[in-house]
Amino acid sequence: MTDAQNLIGLVDGSTDSDSRTFHVVLDPEAVVQLDDLVAVATELPNGRRVTHYGIVTELRSRLEGAEFPSDTARFADRTLPAEHVRRAEVRVLRVVPEFFVSPHAGSPVVRATGEDREQALFEDEMKRGKLPLGLDATGAPVYADMRFVDGRSGGHVSISGISGVATKTSYALFLLYQLLETEQGMELLGGRAGRESVRAFVFNTKGEDLLHIDRPNSEFARKSGAQGDRDPRKQWEALGVSKPGPFRSVRLYAPRQSDSAGSAVPGVRTRNTADVAAYGWTPEQFVREQLLQFCFTSEDERSTQVGFVEQQFRIQLLRRLKRLAGDNTGAVVIAHHVPSHVSYNPDRLADREPDEAPAGDGHLIRDFGDFVELVERIASEGDEAANEWFGHTQRGTQQAFFRRILRLRRHIGPLIGCGLTPVSQENARMHVVDISTLHDDAQRFVVGALLERVWREKQGTGRDPLRFVVLDELNKYAPAQGYSPLKELLVDIAERGRSLGVLLVGAQQAASAVAQALPRNASLKVAGRLDAGESDAYRFLTTSLRERASRFMPGTMVVSQPVVPEPIPVRFPFPPFATNSDEAAADEVKEERRVDKITANLKAFGGPDPGLGL
Repeated sequence: MTDAQNLIGLVDGSTDSDSRTFHVVLDPEAVVQLDDLVAVATELPNGRRVTHYGIVTELRSRLEGAEFPSDTARFADRTLPAEHVRRAEVRVLRVVPEFFVSPHAGSPVVRATGEDREQALFEDEMKRGKLPLGLDATGAPVYADMRFVDGRSGGHVSISGISGVATKTSYALFLLYQLLETEQGMELLGGRAGRESVRAFVFNTKGEDLLHIDRPNSEFARKSGAQGDRDPRKQWEALGVSKPGPFRSVRLYAPRQSDSAGSAVPGVRTRNTADVAAYGWTPEQFVREQLLQFCFTSEDERSTQVGFVEQQFRIQLLRRLKRLAGDNTGAVVIAHHVPSHVSYNPDRLADREPDEAPAGDGHLIRDFGDFVELVERIASEGDEAANEWFGHTQRGTQQAFFRRILRLRRHIGPLIGCGLTPVSQENARMHVVDISTLHDDAQRFVVGALLERVWREKQGTGRDPLRFVVLDELNKYAPAQGYSPLKELLVDIAERGRSLGVLLVGAQQAASAVAQALPRNASLKVAGRLDAGESDAYRFLTTSLRERASRFMPGTMVVSQPVVPEPIPVRFPFPPFATNSDEAAADEVKEERRVDKITANLKAFGGPDPGLGL
């Protein structure tokens, strides 16, 4: 236990205490606030000594002796004798040793500091490493047991809160920054080799904000030097990060410009196109990876016969798939005829290497428009061809399938074409994939296509190397109601992903709008500012915390984890990396490298040294 200087009061003897909750009559000189950690030593009748550790969840004040509201003024004028009493409500976090009794009335209550604080927050049980979750009310770090972050005992993070206020994506990046960019993170991931093999995929859904995380935050230097605990640099130092800065190992991706047919120029406005890679899929990848299923992701499409037609059509594409002879850009030929012995198993068909064929042997596909024309041709050829491609479905169902494909031409068309390359998993630890400019249909397609590849490549490889996926607006991709291939994929990742090292960091405005398998399987549950009408959906929070969460300011979160029985409010520091174009400052390191490269090129050609100002 700590010394008498940390005494804050006595266990209240005027009301019942139990093994879960007790009250403290505060010392007149004690300054106590919500979320402070306290400790109470109790000696049992058999001589055994136990210590209760708890967190302050409510504070109350009253005048003992005042019977009516008007008595308050008389007490202030000293015409009425009364005693000012302050009380703190405390919820028990832990009892050491584990012997569940109530603390004795009248027992001294002290602040939990040093070793007591570590025991209160179960840090002594975090044998496999500790990941900082933020800072508590005293400015001390609060940790998560790494076993519940990397999939060994649990995984996934669920972050909820009001859009624009709850800073959900900022908190997700805060966690990834510590794992991917700090020395502590390197050790948590198994050393340098472990960190270098980890990959994180972040979907950017708002503007081009996250396309700047590799640049310093211009506001960070301005805020540094602030008084008290508001200095972000000191906050990062408290978390063990002495030199916070931008993400260094980053690849940025954006869809190609809509008017750049035949080229791969990324469609970005706030970054140089040379800094960003255009992503997409070739026709061969579209067919072999069975991405057609992610063109049909809404409930009404999957609950009707249209979903059946999609499956039939997808299999026929695989059975007839040929590479265009002499081509290396991903163009394919969909053969007019296919031998009857060819398998109907889509997974087996997807694994085989396609043969080559000339363009005249079938329908040539170079882009999504050619695919639409294929569907139109088949629909107009008559019943025999239609039955083979669409199954024995009604003409209306076939037309509904065609209308859906035709509508997607404008939305998904730019993502399919020869020479395009999907998001790579190499060359960087952090991959930011911009989908902000895409239609909702195209956003779901990109998310499904990328997650399918990540999930497929992790099958049979074990937990290492880890793959983190950050996805905001999770309710759009895995809604609480309905069915779609994308939703089923996300549910599968939530239920089996931790054992395969695929860890989802999902964010949503309301947890009730998301398929419950996702938040239910998340080891870390995080809430920022909550809508007052939605707060009842967050059962992992106490009643008082649910009410407080509706008033949280940006940067304040409450975190629940398996090893600590009560949720703990934390604050996380202002980011040293830019989270939008307005914050982005020039990166001095990159600028120096650029100048060095120019200098080397000029010298190679006998030109002047730019450093001489010539």
